[in-house]
Amino acid sequence: MLNELRSRIAIALLPKKNGEKAVNTAALNPFQILSLQYAGVPVYTDMTVRKATREGYKISVYVYRAVRTIIQASSAVPWVILDSKGEKIEGHPLAKVLRNPNPEFAGQDLIEFLIAHLELTGNALWQPIIVGKQVKELWTVMPDLVKPIPSDVPGEWLKGWQVTSADGSQRTVPQSQFIHFMMVDPGNPYWGMGPLQAAARTIDTDNEAQDTQKISMQNRGVTDGVFTHETPLTPEQFEESRRQIKEYFLAKSRRREPWVLGAGAKWNQMSLTAIEMDYIASRLHNKRDIAGAFGISPIFLGDLEQSSYNNMMEARKALYEDVVIPLLDDIKSTLNLRLAPMYGDITISYDTSKVAALREDFTKKVEQARSLWAMGVPFDQINERLEMGFNEFTGWDLSYRPLTLLPAGAPIKSDYVKTDPWFKELEERAVDTEEAKAAQWKRIDRRRVAWWGVVSGKVVPLYEAEAKAIEKALKGVKAQADLEKVINGAIDGMAPEWEKMMTAILGALIEDFGAVIAEDFGGKSSGGSEAKWVFDPMSLAAVAWMKKNGAADVKSILDTDKAAMRAVLVAGQEEGLSTAQIAKNIRKFYTDQSPYKAMRVARTETSHAAGFGQREAAKQSGVVKTHTWITSRDDRVRDSHAALEGETVPFDKSYSDGSMYPGEQDINCRCVESYGTR
Repeated sequence: MLNELRSRIAIALLPKKNGEKAVNTAALNPFQILSLQYAGVPVYTDMTVRKATREGYKISVYVYRAVRTIIQASSAVPWVILDSKGEKIEGHPLAKVLRNPNPEFAGQDLIEFLIAHLELTGNALWQPIIVGKQVKELWTVMPDLVKPIPSDVPGEWLKGWQVTSADGSQRTVPQSQFIHFMMVDPGNPYWGMGPLQAAARTIDTDNEAQDTQKISMQNRGVTDGVFTHETPLTPEQFEESRRQIKEYFLAKSRRREPWVLGAGAKWNQMSLTAIEMDYIASRLHNKRDIAGAFGISPIFLGDLEQSSYNNMMEARKALYEDVVIPLLDDIKSTLNLRLAPMYGDITISYDTSKVAALREDFTKKVEQARSLWAMGVPFDQINERLEMGFNEFTGWDLSYRPLTLLPAGAPIKSDYVKTDPWFKELEERAVDTEEAKAAQWKRIDRRRVAWWGVVSGKVVPLYEAEAKAIEKALKGVKAQADLEKVINGAIDGMAPEWEKMMTAILGALIEDFGAVIAEDFGGKSSGGSEAKWVFDPMSLAAVAWMKKNGAADVKSILDTDKAAMRAVLVAGQEEGLSTAQIAKNIRKFYTDQSPYKAMRVARTETSHAAGFGQREAAKQSGVVKTHTWITSRDDRVRDSHAALEGETVPFDKSYSDGSMYPGEQDINCRCVESYGTR
């Protein structure tokens, strides 16, 4: 039924050749209802690359600048290969081909030709060299030499491509021979049109205006007028007057000489034409029309009439948001349609994270994300909604109450006692079953993840204060040789604030995680009144641990900051930046990196302090005899930690890797331990 309907519609819409009386519906291509093109006949266009380059790109300064602006912005964005989870695949063979497509072109060269052809003609073609079902090389193809041939076979889009060789001969190649990128032409689904075609009349008008002005300047810039004589001239006198004007007064070397003709000759100036009167204004309108056709701000074409710093910033941002990103999305869709299926479940994409014009948006996104997180919105939803590009991590699908730090909707402690396998096993003080181990890991890890946001929220202001301290210290420093010393001094000056905050954080973590284990073994935190024994988070051992680890962690944090500032400083000096410009780059670094750095500190400190706090509580109980290593049981577990899974040793002995508890030695360790009384 559907095919019959398609056929009838196609019969009504398809153009009929002279003398044609009937259409063979059996051979009708349903796709042809989309286009008024004859099947089997190549699709030609009057806008070729050669013509567009000759009459637009090489003649019009506005077209050249518009196309170059888009090319430079688009071709600088790197292409990446993502797996099914959206994570970047390093060293993927297709990524290597996109970086080095063939022996003659770099990846940026290939993209530059692609975008130039799209902007000038609306069509671009690549020829992939495929070996063993994978792409080995990519070559750009001149669209002038290739034309699509619509198919007359039902269910087939193209019959192939008509290729014109250098000697003028033509041949037909299969559809799969080329990858076709196209800007849409609503009247022709087989061949696209570019913005140059839409702006063609304006470009021609502007070129004519320049030609007219050139002729006017060659004519001494004199307006239209006539020489008149008091008495009629003989043919010989008329020809002599014309010769004298042309020979003596229009030559470049004599343009400033006075005009002297025969007696009685008078010069009568004619009125200026509309083009002559409005030459500058008309060219300004042409410039703006051309910029509008290409979708860019006239600022990029030199129209600085209303320009300012803010306008330039907005123009650069709009260039990416309104032109470059939609263009790259179009290219990405074609690549994923034609190339990605050769490599399985991958996605070809691009990375705009290093585009300076878009960084301000990311800073705003971070502030929005922080507000949404405080409202209890899970980070995976924030990441998706704001398109922040973070990879998945444990607990990112949970939301947290800011005060209780418990996952939203999570049961309270009494519910755990009733339902959780961990508490059922607790009667015998042993975690032997796989289900109980998984429950123990989950309850501890869930609590650790809840603390990340709290700790990072305390650390971010320290980074902000550090940035201000550096900025203040750099004021008045003239010798760039002293910059690193001044920066390091400002960072070291923040050490007391870091130590104070780190002590508070470690103490809170030890108390919270220690209380969990203390309650398991009949104890309470220091605020309890009915406990058989009281867990003391400020024991001599705990205080000594906080002092030692807190000092070491602060030194590590500050050393890392110094190394980062050294890199920013060296980069600025290599670029020849002033001290003020380097200070601005440092402020930008802290603005962009502080949330990430704060979260890294939060995860590291939470892992260390949580492990120690639990062990200290188990030790204070006096009943724990053994401890057992438990991993997260997923593909992210380190091989060395996977080997420790289920290892049980006496409580006063270390595990086989030398650790007394998970997280003591390794950063971002996600393992936990359980305790036994037998």
